[in-house]
Amino acid sequence: MIFKTKLLILTTLLSLIAIVPVQAAEEENDGIAQVILITPKAGQEKALVEAITKYHHWVADKQGHWTFNWYEILTGPDTGKYIARSGGHNWSDFDAEYDWQEEAGQRFTANVAPLIENAQRTVTRNMDDFGHWPEDFSGYTHIQIQQWYVKNGRYGQFRKGLKKIVDTLKAANYHNYFGFVSIESGGYEGQITLASPNKGWSDMVEEDPSFFDIMSKELGGEEEFGRFMSEWGDTFKAGRNHMVKYMPEASDYGDE
Repeated sequence: MIFKTKLLILTTLLSLIAIVPVQAAEEENDGIAQVILITPKAGQEKALVEAITKYHHWVADKQGHWTFNWYEILTGPDTGKYIARSGGHNWSDFDAEYDWQEEAGQRFTANVAPLIENAQRTVTRNMDDFGHWPEDFSGYTHIQIQQWYVKNGRYGQFRKGLKKIVDTLKAANYHNYFGFVSIESGGYEGQITLASPNKGWSDMVEEDPSFFDIMSKELGGEEEFGRFMSEWGDTFKAGRNHMVKYMPEASDYGDE
């Protein structure tokens, strides 16, 4: 009975996730994203990718559908799991309703949900003041993700130090790119996620000038840099760190 109840909750959650409409990417939005950590059932990885692709093709011409990008986790304790992310949303998108949603939920529950062991959902918000993104994301296939947890009462100090780092790196035309998002629901209080896109494994090598070189020069020397990083680093705790790879086949909606 407990197992059936959990299964019902899971399939209901996934159905809701699958049918909530999306805000058009080119429009201004609140920077809200929905992120789902997906554990496929053992031996069902290929079937899940095929099923979600078919579902995406079916929903592609529906007004207001969500568009999800899928990623495979390559390192860390969640290796082999997937992340599905839909960004560019307003909060109001969660309340919109369309006449195709009921059928979409039925299709997802019947064809996709049975291939999923577990799904954990979070809602995030872009921290636009702390982003350093490439103008063109073509070729960026890997993303390094690290979770940080800001300590109670230290959020102001954390943001001030982070802003100093980001502004310094931008001014120096730092060659690596990164962005931060806050967890709005489904995670832990004070949780921040750092995402760094790369063009494969070889793109992750530190180049000159390095982060250390840039910050030391800005702060007046290595000793000053060390003091700054020690004080700022004490405002948060580092969590999981893993690499994910973009899955174009699972992200395909057949509309290109």
